[in-house]
Amino acid sequence: MIQKTEAIVLRIFPFSRTSHMVSWLTRDGDRITTSVKGATRSKSPFLGQYDLFYTCELLYYTRERNGVHMAKECTPLAMRDKLRENWRSEQCASWFSALAYNASGGGVRDRAFYSLFSETLDFISALDFAPPAIVFARYEAKILSLMGLAPNFGPCRHCEPSVTDDVFLFNLASGSRHCPAHSTRDYYDPMINVSRRTVALFNEVVASHSLGLSSPIARIAEPHVFALLRLLGLFIRYHLENVPFEGRGIALKALLAV
Repeated sequence: MIQKTEAIVLRIFPFSRTSHMVSWLTRDGDRITTSVKGATRSKSPFLGQYDLFYTCELLYYTRERNGVHMAKECTPLAMRDKLRENWRSEQCASWFSALAYNASGGGVRDRAFYSLFSETLDFISALDFAPPAIVFARYEAKILSLMGLAPNFGPCRHCEPSVTDDVFLFNLASGSRHCPAHSTRDYYDPMINVSRRTVALFNEVVASHSLGLSSPIARIAEPHVFALLRLLGLFIRYHLENVPFEGRGIALKALLAV
């Protein structure tokens, strides 16, 4: 059966001397893999039609046995060429792609994965400078929320709802607020301090519906953004498996490089 979809290239692997295996995030939020036979041959119809971070119209033959489909045709819709000129944005795009690959492989199909990845790539590919740190944090926070892995910042269920602290202990192992009076924890559970403003910033970026060069979210630049990035990094490292976490450090160094 022939299927047609819009998809973004996540990964490209050599399959043989002239062929590729390509992983895609489809507009339905599904991750698929296609073989592209003869992709690098001089007369291949696929030459220049796909690359990392391209959005393409993909036509492919479905296979049900081994899960690898066969690409039939591919036409680029958005090439995002400026990512090749802005190395800071390209490093960030690589990390965002790794998270999208992990999230879409969890068996959850959600168009929001595709929308988030696509709009974030569009945003950073339009820049001539390093992406704002808040955009980096927004992407990570929304990916975690879509995966059902968002941190639980709610108060202890045994405490009065009105009891709040400007800074509180957060248990990375349980992914929730630590209440010294009512919580039981293993001695080795990692704990960090989290401020109420960091939580508010997390909720703000998760609730944001769109991202544009003039959006209020993109203009947020305050010290708590870096506190949020620290929290998200520790949380992702503790709760997501098979993610090349070293790529996050490389992307952040590129983002913050002078």
